[in-house]
Amino acid sequence: MNKITINLEDIKLESTDGIEVVIGEASKFLNVQSVKIKIFKDTDIFIVSNNVDIKLDFYINVLEGVRSNIYEIKHEGDYKFQYKYYLEKDSYLNIEKINDGNNIKEMTIINLNGENARVDFNLKTVSKNEEKYNFLVYHNALNTSSNILNNGVNIMDGVLEFNVSGFVSNRIKGCNINQKARIINLTENTCVVKPNLFIDEVDTVANHSAHIGTFKDEELFYLMSRGLDKENALKLLIKGFLLKGITNKDDLENIVNKYWG
Repeated sequence: MNKITINLEDIKLESTDGIEVVIGEASKFLNVQSVKIKIFKDTDIFIVSNNVDIKLDFYINVLEGVRSNIYEIKHEGDYKFQYKYYLEKDSYLNIEKINDGNNIKEMTIINLNGENARVDFNLKTVSKNEEKYNFLVYHNALNTSSNILNNGVNIMDGVLEFNVSGFVSNRIKGCNINQKARIINLTENTCVVKPNLFIDEVDTVANHSAHIGTFKDEELFYLMSRGLDKENALKLLIKGFLLKGITNKDDLENIVNKYWG
């Protein structure tokens, strides 16, 4: 597996199996550094950010026919990251992201540029302060598919926001768009989910759902009726909510235990 580690001092790259990586110098004016990744054969990439206060622009190009998984985790720190993904014909990208930062602002732009390109995006976050996520998903070719899933647990001073917009232009037929966002808000703070679909082609399947709230009383009651106290019942529900659909379960379990141990 390829691994990119982002520390306070530098960005380290371990292995380049199936990828080309160019790490740019930080801009003198905006203090933004770039990481350009070209994925030219089937491979996995693991990106780890450790307690940094940094601005990064990622450019990730998935070439024709390539299938790739990107697993990313953020620990502590303040992050302002922008991601631009470009998927060519018959390519597939699976993105699984775990965030446990202090303050996070992310802009994610996904360009499905080739026919039959497909992306699955799965974000899990524990929000303690301000976190805002913006997504722009462009279906620029026929028969492209996007599945964007955002799940967050809002605690402490957290204010969590998901904004997701999907675009299909006229004559771009056969596209599938799916957006799901759910925030478990364990505070009195205001959280926001804004799902948007901009569809100009009738031959499109598009769905979105959004939910902000807590777990149902009957879910807690059921677990407590089986002998768990309220604290452990809540922990079990949070664990199940966050772990669903994630491959890298060990890191996420450590985060759950950190807050609900």
